[in-house]
Amino acid sequence: MPLTVGSRGAAVLKLERELKERGLLRGPVDNVFDARTAEAVKKYERKSGFKVDGVVGQRIADRFDLPGASQKPDGEGIFDVVSMNVKSNPIMRPGQMQHDVRKAARMGDIIGWQEISPANYRAEIRKQKGFDTFMPKGLQTPISWRTSEFELLDSGVERMHGGRAGVSPHRQVAWVKLQNKETGEVMVHMNTHLVSGAWNSKKQPTDPWRQKMWKQHIEKMGNLIERFEKKGVPVTITGDFNRNHFRMFGDEVKYDSGIRAGTHGRSTLDYVMSTRHAELSKVNTRVDRGFESDHNAVVVRYDLD
Repeated sequence: MPLTVGSRGAAVLKLERELKERGLLRGPVDNVFDARTAEAVKKYERKSGFKVDGVVGQRIADRFDLPGASQKPDGEGIFDVVSMNVKSNPIMRPGQMQHDVRKAARMGDIIGWQEISPANYRAEIRKQKGFDTFMPKGLQTPISWRTSEFELLDSGVERMHGGRAGVSPHRQVAWVKLQNKETGEVMVHMNTHLVSGAWNSKKQPTDPWRQKMWKQHIEKMGNLIERFEKKGVPVTITGDFNRNHFRMFGDEVKYDSGIRAGTHGRSTLDYVMSTRHAELSKVNTRVDRGFESDHNAVVVRYDLD
Protein backbone atom coordinates (compact mmCIF):
# COMPACT_ATOMS: atom_id res chain seq x y z
CA MET A 1 0.00 0.00 0.00
CA PRO A 2 2.62 1.65 1.65
CA LEU A 3 1.88 4.36 4.26
CA THR A 4 4.32 7.24 4.68
CA VAL A 5 4.47 10.94 5.62
CA GLY A 6 1.45 12.67 4.09
CA SER A 7 -0.83 9.61 4.11
CA ARG A 8 -4.33 9.87 5.57
CA GLY A 9 -7.36 7.64 5.93
CA ALA A 10 -8.71 4.73 7.95
CA ALA A 11 -5.45 2.79 7.80
CA VAL A 12 -3.49 5.73 9.23
CA LEU A 13 -6.03 6.20 12.02
CA LYS A 14 -5.79 2.52 12.96
CA LEU A 15 -1.99 2.66 12.72
CA GLU A 16 -1.82 5.61 15.10
CA ARG A 17 -4.14 3.94 17.58
CA GLU A 18 -2.02 0.78 17.57
CA LEU A 19 1.18 2.78 18.06
CA LYS A 20 -0.44 4.80 20.84
CA GLU A 21 -1.55 1.63 22.64
CA ARG A 22 2.04 0.43 22.58
CA GLY A 23 3.31 3.69 24.06
CA LEU A 24 5.25 4.56 20.89
CA LEU A 25 3.29 7.54 19.56
CA ARG A 26 3.56 10.92 21.26
CA GLY A 27 0.73 13.39 21.03
CA PRO A 28 -2.78 12.93 19.65
CA VAL A 29 -4.24 10.37 17.30
CA ASP A 30 -5.23 12.70 14.47
CA ASN A 31 -5.39 10.63 11.26
CA VAL A 32 -2.34 12.38 9.79
CA PHE A 33 0.84 10.45 9.02
CA ASP A 34 3.36 13.13 9.97
CA ALA A 35 6.88 13.21 11.45
CA ARG A 36 5.53 12.07 14.84
CA THR A 37 3.92 9.02 13.24
CA ALA A 38 7.04 8.21 11.26
CA GLU A 39 9.17 8.36 14.41
CA ALA A 40 6.75 6.04 16.22
CA VAL A 41 6.91 3.61 13.29
CA LYS A 42 10.71 3.67 13.49
CA LYS A 43 10.55 2.82 17.19
CA TYR A 44 8.36 -0.15 16.36
CA GLU A 45 10.70 -1.22 13.55
CA ARG A 46 13.73 -1.10 15.88
CA LYS A 47 11.86 -3.05 18.53
CA SER A 48 10.79 -5.68 16.00
CA GLY A 49 14.15 -6.01 14.24
CA PHE A 50 12.81 -4.64 10.95
CA LYS A 51 14.48 -2.28 8.51
CA VAL A 52 14.18 1.21 10.06
CA ASP A 53 12.74 3.66 7.52
CA GLY A 54 9.48 4.95 9.06
CA VAL A 55 7.45 3.55 6.17
CA VAL A 56 4.59 1.12 6.78
CA GLY A 57 4.79 -1.74 4.32
CA GLN A 58 2.94 -5.03 4.14
CA ARG A 59 4.62 -6.65 7.15
CA ILE A 60 3.62 -3.94 9.64
CA ALA A 61 0.22 -3.57 7.97
CA ASP A 62 -0.44 -7.27 8.52
CA ARG A 63 0.70 -7.15 12.14
CA PHE A 64 -1.57 -4.19 12.92
CA ASP A 65 -4.44 -5.55 10.80
CA LEU A 66 -4.75 -2.22 9.00
CA PRO A 67 -7.78 -1.57 6.75
CA GLY A 68 -6.98 -2.47 3.17
CA ALA A 69 -3.86 -4.38 4.18
CA SER A 70 -3.47 -8.08 3.53
CA GLN A 71 -7.11 -8.45 2.61
CA LYS A 72 -8.31 -11.97 2.06
CA PRO A 73 -7.94 -13.18 -1.52
CA ASP A 74 -11.10 -13.36 -3.58
CA GLY A 75 -10.71 -17.13 -3.68
CA GLU A 76 -13.06 -19.28 -1.64
CA GLY A 77 -12.16 -21.04 1.57
CA ILE A 78 -9.88 -18.43 3.20
CA PHE A 79 -10.42 -17.85 6.94
CA ASP A 80 -8.49 -16.57 9.96
CA VAL A 81 -8.20 -18.49 13.25
CA VAL A 82 -7.34 -16.57 16.44
CA SER A 83 -6.28 -17.95 19.82
CA MET A 84 -6.80 -15.36 22.57
CA ASN A 85 -6.33 -15.72 26.32
CA VAL A 86 -8.17 -12.83 28.00
CA LYS A 87 -6.50 -12.82 31.41
CA SER A 88 -8.87 -13.35 34.35
CA ASN A 89 -6.32 -14.06 37.11
CA PRO A 90 -6.46 -11.34 38.24
CA ILE A 91 -9.55 -10.06 36.47
CA MET A 92 -8.78 -7.16 34.15
CA ARG A 93 -10.49 -3.79 34.32
CA PRO A 94 -13.63 -3.62 32.12
CA GLY A 95 -12.01 -1.28 29.60
CA GLN A 96 -8.99 -3.56 29.21
CA MET A 97 -11.14 -6.64 28.75
CA GLN A 98 -13.41 -4.90 26.23
CA HIS A 99 -10.39 -3.73 24.26
CA ASP A 100 -9.01 -7.27 24.00
CA VAL A 101 -12.31 -8.93 23.07
CA ARG A 102 -13.17 -6.34 20.44
CA LYS A 103 -9.69 -6.37 18.94
CA ALA A 104 -9.64 -10.17 18.69
CA ALA A 105 -13.07 -10.12 17.05
CA ARG A 106 -11.81 -7.71 14.39
CA MET A 107 -8.96 -10.07 13.58
CA GLY A 108 -10.64 -13.44 13.21
CA ASP A 109 -13.31 -15.58 11.60
CA ILE A 110 -12.96 -18.37 14.19
CA ILE A 111 -11.81 -17.41 17.70
CA GLY A 112 -10.79 -19.73 20.52
CA TRP A 113 -11.04 -17.85 23.83
CA GLN A 114 -9.40 -18.89 27.11
CA GLU A 115 -9.96 -17.86 30.77
CA ILE A 116 -13.55 -16.84 30.05
CA SER A 117 -15.24 -17.35 33.40
CA PRO A 118 -16.22 -13.84 34.63
CA ALA A 119 -19.77 -12.88 33.67
CA ASN A 120 -18.73 -9.58 32.08
CA TYR A 121 -16.17 -11.38 29.87
CA ARG A 122 -18.88 -13.74 28.62
CA ALA A 123 -21.31 -10.89 28.04
CA GLU A 124 -18.77 -8.89 26.03
CA ILE A 125 -18.02 -11.85 23.75
CA ARG A 126 -21.74 -12.31 23.09
CA LYS A 127 -22.00 -8.62 22.10
CA GLN A 128 -19.64 -8.96 19.13
CA LYS A 129 -21.65 -8.28 15.98
CA GLY A 130 -21.48 -10.80 13.18
CA PHE A 131 -20.48 -13.69 15.46
CA ASP A 132 -22.16 -16.62 17.11
CA THR A 133 -20.54 -18.34 20.09
CA PHE A 134 -20.59 -21.80 21.60
CA MET A 135 -20.46 -20.98 25.31
CA PRO A 136 -22.55 -23.27 27.52
CA LYS A 137 -22.67 -22.56 31.24
CA GLY A 138 -19.36 -23.18 32.97
CA LEU A 139 -17.26 -23.42 29.80
CA GLN A 140 -14.16 -21.24 30.11
CA THR A 141 -12.93 -21.96 26.57
CA PRO A 142 -15.77 -20.80 24.28
CA ILE A 143 -15.49 -20.65 20.49
CA SER A 144 -16.84 -17.86 18.27
CA TRP A 145 -17.31 -17.93 14.50
CA ARG A 146 -18.33 -15.37 11.90
CA THR A 147 -21.90 -16.14 10.89
CA SER A 148 -21.52 -14.70 7.38
CA GLU A 149 -18.94 -17.42 6.66
CA PHE A 150 -19.85 -20.45 8.75
CA GLU A 151 -22.92 -22.43 9.75
CA LEU A 152 -22.87 -24.50 12.93
CA LEU A 153 -23.59 -28.19 12.32
CA ASP A 154 -22.70 -29.67 15.71
CA SER A 155 -20.86 -28.88 18.95
CA GLY A 156 -19.72 -30.49 22.15
CA VAL A 157 -17.62 -30.32 25.31
CA GLU A 158 -15.54 -33.23 26.60
CA ARG A 159 -13.97 -33.29 30.07
CA MET A 160 -10.27 -34.10 30.12
CA HIS A 161 -9.99 -34.35 33.92
CA GLY A 162 -11.59 -33.11 37.11
CA GLY A 163 -10.40 -30.15 39.14
CA ARG A 164 -8.76 -29.86 42.51
CA ALA A 165 -9.73 -27.24 45.10
CA GLY A 166 -7.23 -24.41 45.30
CA VAL A 167 -5.20 -25.84 42.42
CA SER A 168 -7.15 -26.03 39.17
CA PRO A 169 -10.71 -26.05 37.80
CA HIS A 170 -12.02 -28.88 35.64
CA ARG A 171 -10.31 -28.94 32.25
CA GLN A 172 -12.25 -29.48 29.05
CA VAL A 173 -12.04 -29.40 25.27
CA ALA A 174 -14.77 -27.54 23.40
CA TRP A 175 -15.40 -28.25 19.73
CA VAL A 176 -17.64 -27.01 16.96
CA LYS A 177 -18.35 -28.55 13.57
CA LEU A 178 -18.71 -25.80 10.99
CA GLN A 179 -19.66 -25.65 7.33
CA ASN A 180 -18.33 -22.91 5.08
CA LYS A 181 -21.38 -21.23 3.56
CA GLU A 182 -19.59 -20.43 0.31
CA THR A 183 -17.68 -23.64 -0.38
CA GLY A 184 -19.72 -26.22 1.50
CA GLU A 185 -16.53 -27.57 3.13
CA VAL A 186 -16.93 -28.98 6.64
CA MET A 187 -14.33 -28.65 9.40
CA VAL A 188 -13.98 -28.96 13.17
CA HIS A 189 -12.42 -26.40 15.46
CA MET A 190 -11.26 -27.30 18.99
CA ASN A 191 -10.30 -25.01 21.85
CA THR A 192 -8.85 -25.78 25.27
CA HIS A 193 -6.80 -24.59 28.26
CA LEU A 194 -4.56 -27.02 30.13
CA VAL A 195 -3.69 -27.09 33.83
CA SER A 196 -1.17 -24.42 34.79
CA GLY A 197 2.11 -24.81 36.66
CA ALA A 198 2.84 -28.39 35.62
CA TRP A 199 6.08 -27.59 33.84
CA ASN A 200 7.32 -24.23 35.09
CA SER A 201 10.41 -23.69 37.23
CA LYS A 202 8.44 -23.06 40.43
CA LYS A 203 8.47 -26.18 42.61
CA GLN A 204 5.28 -26.95 44.50
CA PRO A 205 3.77 -29.99 46.26
CA THR A 206 1.01 -30.29 43.65
CA ASP A 207 3.46 -30.74 40.72
CA PRO A 208 2.93 -34.52 40.42
CA TRP A 209 -0.84 -34.10 40.22
CA ARG A 210 -0.56 -31.22 37.76
CA GLN A 211 1.78 -33.17 35.48
CA LYS A 212 -0.38 -36.28 35.60
CA MET A 213 -3.48 -34.28 34.67
CA TRP A 214 -1.61 -32.41 31.91
CA LYS A 215 -0.53 -35.70 30.33
CA GLN A 216 -4.02 -37.15 30.68
CA HIS A 217 -5.48 -34.08 28.99
CA ILE A 218 -3.11 -34.42 26.03
CA GLU A 219 -3.78 -38.14 25.64
CA LYS A 220 -7.56 -37.74 25.69
CA MET A 221 -7.46 -34.72 23.40
CA GLY A 222 -5.24 -36.61 20.97
CA ASN A 223 -7.86 -39.37 20.86
CA LEU A 224 -10.56 -36.79 20.18
CA ILE A 225 -8.56 -35.30 17.31
CA GLU A 226 -8.03 -38.78 15.87
CA ARG A 227 -11.75 -39.47 16.07
CA PHE A 228 -12.52 -36.60 13.72
CA GLU A 229 -9.55 -37.40 11.49
CA LYS A 230 -10.91 -40.89 10.90
CA LYS A 231 -14.11 -39.31 9.62
CA GLY A 232 -12.06 -37.35 7.09
CA VAL A 233 -12.80 -33.97 8.70
CA PRO A 234 -9.98 -31.39 8.92
CA VAL A 235 -9.39 -29.99 12.41
CA THR A 236 -7.97 -26.66 13.57
CA ILE A 237 -6.98 -26.24 17.22
CA THR A 238 -6.45 -23.28 19.54
CA GLY A 239 -5.52 -23.16 23.18
CA ASP A 240 -3.31 -22.20 26.07
CA PHE A 241 -1.34 -25.41 26.54
CA ASN A 242 0.74 -24.17 29.48
CA ARG A 243 3.93 -25.81 28.24
CA ASN A 244 6.70 -23.82 26.64
CA HIS A 245 8.12 -24.58 23.18
CA PHE A 246 6.65 -28.07 23.12
CA ARG A 247 5.21 -30.37 20.44
CA MET A 248 2.18 -31.61 22.36
CA PHE A 249 0.99 -34.14 19.80
CA GLY A 250 4.31 -35.05 18.20
CA ASP A 251 4.03 -35.17 14.41
CA GLU A 252 0.30 -35.86 14.41
CA VAL A 253 -0.49 -32.18 13.89
CA LYS A 254 1.12 -29.13 12.30
CA TYR A 255 2.16 -26.35 14.69
CA ASP A 256 1.05 -23.55 12.41
CA SER A 257 1.71 -20.69 14.84
CA GLY A 258 5.24 -21.90 15.55
CA ILE A 259 6.88 -23.52 18.56
CA ARG A 260 8.78 -20.34 19.49
CA ALA A 261 6.27 -17.63 18.68
CA GLY A 262 6.57 -15.75 22.00
CA THR A 263 2.91 -15.65 23.02
CA HIS A 264 3.54 -15.05 26.74
CA GLY A 265 6.58 -12.85 27.02
CA ARG A 266 9.45 -14.96 25.69
CA SER A 267 7.50 -18.16 26.33
CA THR A 268 5.18 -19.88 23.89
CA LEU A 269 2.18 -21.27 25.74
CA ASP A 270 -0.54 -20.50 23.17
CA TYR A 271 -0.73 -22.42 19.92
CA VAL A 272 -2.74 -22.73 16.72
CA MET A 273 -2.48 -26.19 15.16
CA SER A 274 -4.11 -28.20 12.40
CA THR A 275 -4.38 -31.79 11.30
CA ARG A 276 -2.60 -33.01 8.19
CA HIS A 277 -5.46 -32.80 5.72
CA ALA A 278 -4.94 -32.55 1.96
CA GLU A 279 -7.46 -29.75 1.53
CA LEU A 280 -6.37 -27.60 4.50
CA SER A 281 -3.26 -25.44 4.17
CA LYS A 282 -1.73 -22.56 6.11
CA VAL A 283 -1.45 -19.24 4.25
CA ASN A 284 0.39 -17.19 6.89
CA THR A 285 0.74 -16.65 10.62
CA ARG A 286 1.44 -13.79 13.01
CA VAL A 287 1.50 -12.86 16.70
CA ASP A 288 -0.17 -9.60 17.75
CA ARG A 289 1.23 -8.02 20.92
CA GLY A 290 -1.21 -5.12 21.17
CA PHE A 291 -3.34 -6.59 23.95
CA GLU A 292 -3.91 -5.73 27.60
CA SER A 293 -3.79 -9.38 28.63
CA ASP A 294 -0.49 -10.98 29.59
CA HIS A 295 -0.98 -13.22 26.55
CA ASN A 296 -0.64 -12.18 22.91
CA ALA A 297 -3.08 -13.15 20.19
CA VAL A 298 -1.96 -15.82 17.72
CA VAL A 299 -3.49 -15.56 14.22
CA VAL A 300 -3.24 -18.15 11.45
CA ARG A 301 -4.82 -17.75 8.04
CA TYR A 302 -5.97 -20.98 6.39
CA ASP A 303 -7.24 -22.07 3.00
CA LEU A 304 -9.74 -24.93 2.95
CA ASP A 305 -10.83 -25.95 -0.53
